[in-house]
Amino acid sequence: MVRILCLLLLLPIAAAGADAPRLEEQRQAFRTARPAAEAGRWEDVEPYLELLADYPLLPDLRAAWLRSRLGPQTDQELAGFLNRYPDLGFSADLRLKWAYSLADRQRWPLYLQLFESRLRDNAGTELQCLALRARLATGDLVEARRSGMALWLSAYSQPRECDAVFEFLEQDGLLTDERRRQRIALALEAGQIRLARFLARPLTPADQALVENWARVRTNPDKELAQPGRFRDTVADRRLITYGFRRLAQLDPERARSLWPAFADFEFASARRVTIERAFALGYARRYLPGALGILEKQATIDDDPLVDQWRARLALRELNWHAALDAIAAIDPGGASQTNWEFWQARALHALGRPAEANPVFESLAGERGYYSFLSADHLERPYRWSNQPATPDEEVIALLAARPRFVRARELFMTGMYSRGRGEWSRALAALEPAQRAQASLLAQRWGWYSRAIATASGTGLSDDLALRFPLPWRDAFERLSLEARVDPTLAYGVARSESLFMPDVASAAGAIGLMQLMPATGRDTARRARIPYQGRHSLTDPETNIALGTRYLGRMLERFDNNPALAAAAYNAGPHRVEVWLPRDAQLPADVWIDTIPFRETRRYVRRVLASDTVFDWRINEQPKRLSVRLPPVRPDRVATAD
Repeated sequence: MVRILCLLLLLPIAAAGADAPRLEEQRQAFRTARPAAEAGRWEDVEPYLELLADYPLLPDLRAAWLRSRLGPQTDQELAGFLNRYPDLGFSADLRLKWAYSLADRQRWPLYLQLFESRLRDNAGTELQCLALRARLATGDLVEARRSGMALWLSAYSQPRECDAVFEFLEQDGLLTDERRRQRIALALEAGQIRLARFLARPLTPADQALVENWARVRTNPDKELAQPGRFRDTVADRRLITYGFRRLAQLDPERARSLWPAFADFEFASARRVTIERAFALGYARRYLPGALGILEKQATIDDDPLVDQWRARLALRELNWHAALDAIAAIDPGGASQTNWEFWQARALHALGRPAEANPVFESLAGERGYYSFLSADHLERPYRWSNQPATPDEEVIALLAARPRFVRARELFMTGMYSRGRGEWSRALAALEPAQRAQASLLAQRWGWYSRAIATASGTGLSDDLALRFPLPWRDAFERLSLEARVDPTLAYGVARSESLFMPDVASAAGAIGLMQLMPATGRDTARRARIPYQGRHSLTDPETNIALGTRYLGRMLERFDNNPALAAAAYNAGPHRVEVWLPRDAQLPADVWIDTIPFRETRRYVRRVLASDTVFDWRINEQPKRLSVRLPPVRPDRVATAD
């Protein structure tokens, strides 16, 4: 065993000259051995060591074994192993697990050494607090006091790893009543009522009553603000009133605005009064409430917040009030928002007002590019789209050199063996050492490996934006075309969704929990599978490309059926949920689809829908060569649509 481990540590990172059949045999051996290593059964890994002797991922097996065997018996080997491989894909995770193991075993000097040498720069709160516990244990009280107070003075509860540090601060007399009140104020502003109550326990009844006042306002701002006599014109109560109105403006802006005059005599600073009234105005706008445009126009006379002018413009567009739209767009700070959209809407308003001589030059400028607003501008001019497709020129010498670099070899093998997340991390570390021209060739290398997400992401900013085969690939084409048609979805729209959702990463999971190529929530995947009678095995199904495509296209098809076969509405529902889209529909008269899209209340969804539709158009060109115009894909959004029960 000792001899094998010594050989392991002397291995080169890159495989040298392995032929394709042997390399595939090594990959399969690695896939088989990895679960045994992760379970701590090195004896089941040993039969594969000879075959894997020159395989780039052999160190990953030992890393997996070490992670499963953290303890005093492996501390020395771990230290040497991580010194040997300080920056590989497994290193950060293994180092982190080892740090927690050292802390659990109270090996504080070794923990502190590891923290200072490798963890400090990117340490989260848990690791910082463990480092302070280590300092307490080793007698460094000055740093424990200084850094401990900085961590304690937070608006949010801190992790349990900090408890011992905070107990020390308490015993040391540093958590004074004034400091508690300071932290309570932070917690209350952040809505952390439970923390504020905890902090107020040792304080006076007046402090505790203050927290309970905030709790009542948070729970029922309408009821509390409807009783202005319960508030005094003090700094503390004015802060509470501000919090209450901002909260109520999110829940019911009409009610909030109706209660506001009762506080007219309170001595609010002008900036605070503007902040409160801005919350009302934006709340009206985001709900398309009657009178919202007039309220925003009044707010704009006293408020220079860029959101006010942007929402003035959106509300004017939604009302098809082209004169008001022009005025609002003219007031938008050029540095405060993306200009392409407002240039388009300026031209759109001018065109609607019968001023084509002013509108057309703007449309012509935009139509010279490629993208959502460019396609719409070309449609207004009835001109062909400007594809500007320019396939990249491969530099075979550079590509070969990159392909032989140890980090790229490791990234490739992690990808090929299904360790996608680790592979992306290794790829990023490999890119960090490259010049822009080399990065461009690296994107072509990823394309050749079929690693579409890295090809697309790496091409960004390298001058390859016009290589449309690189940036809009057609992976799993048979599955996308077959399953999309079964779901009554245009395959190009399904491709647009998948690219926008995941960049074609089959394993990726969002912060919200959506999984796979078309980013389905587990509950949505399960429900869609049940409806379509598709076998469903949870995460395994969602990370399987073909099953994910089947489920994603079926769900997208349901959204199209529910929303008049309108791809803009279906894309919005896919992103934000169908019930929100129902709320966003016009109440009385139909809207042009481009107006509806750019007045969606959620910025993320606005951008998402535009991105999906632009990608849909490019994929249509890639697959069919003669794409339908984007404006043809966008029927008006009707208010009298009869929704299919879902």
